[in-house]
Amino acid sequence: MIKPYSDDLRERVVAAVGTGESCRSVAARFGVAVSSVVKWSQRSRSTGSVTPDRMGGRRPVILNAHRQFVLEQFQQTPHLTVRGLQALLAAQGVQARAAVARQRQRWKSWQAWLDPSRLVFIDETWIKTNMAPLRGWGPKGRRLKGYAPHGHWRTMTFLAGLRMDGLTAPCVFDGPINGLSFRAYVEQVLIPTLKPGDIVILDNLGSHKSKAVRDAIRAAGARLWFLPPYSPDLNPIEQVFAKIKHWMRIAQQRTIEET
Repeated sequence: MIKPYSDDLRERVVAAVGTGESCRSVAARFGVAVSSVVKWSQRSRSTGSVTPDRMGGRRPVILNAHRQFVLEQFQQTPHLTVRGLQALLAAQGVQARAAVARQRQRWKSWQAWLDPSRLVFIDETWIKTNMAPLRGWGPKGRRLKGYAPHGHWRTMTFLAGLRMDGLTAPCVFDGPINGLSFRAYVEQVLIPTLKPGDIVILDNLGSHKSKAVRDAIRAAGARLWFLPPYSPDLNPIEQVFAKIKHWMRIAQQRTIEET
């Protein structure tokens, strides 16, 4: 596992930003990413410290920060129910998303009854012309440096569907997309690939839920299902996108035409 930058370096970077120097200039001077400069500065302002969170291991339990409060409630009311505790925590600003958990469990139970050959998972991801490998080989004890353009790059949006036998309906947009762009993708690229009985599966983005998109998919004889909220892990195309981005980082194409 890569070790985090030292607190000393982080403090010097934050101090440089505090003098009025731009994040991009500070990043170039200290040899770190601009995003790191921004994150360290934000962490310093919000917490007063630049020390990073612990890397790896199990995720902390959300209620750890409220452990004392929960113990006090049980001492006062030993027979306190889960719903009662949930209400008390909600008053403290801690929200439980039981509905989302139920939706995720319901979706997983449905999967056993679905015909995999009918499923079409749709999603989008970004591709940039400044992508570079995240890791590589180098001398032990020395930082491995990579090179990427700063200040001049292009962002593209890649949309595609995933069937059990491979990708379908791939399309690239120059720049980010909105509801109109997604509708155009569905009507002009996705619909011609659909067959009656197919099940199109999307996440819960607002741009995916327009009436025009619903009507177009249903007119093709397909059904439209939405994944539960906060559930990118239930969309297998995410793994495909991760592999594509890995290839793009290795290729290091610097123009849209090359990409």
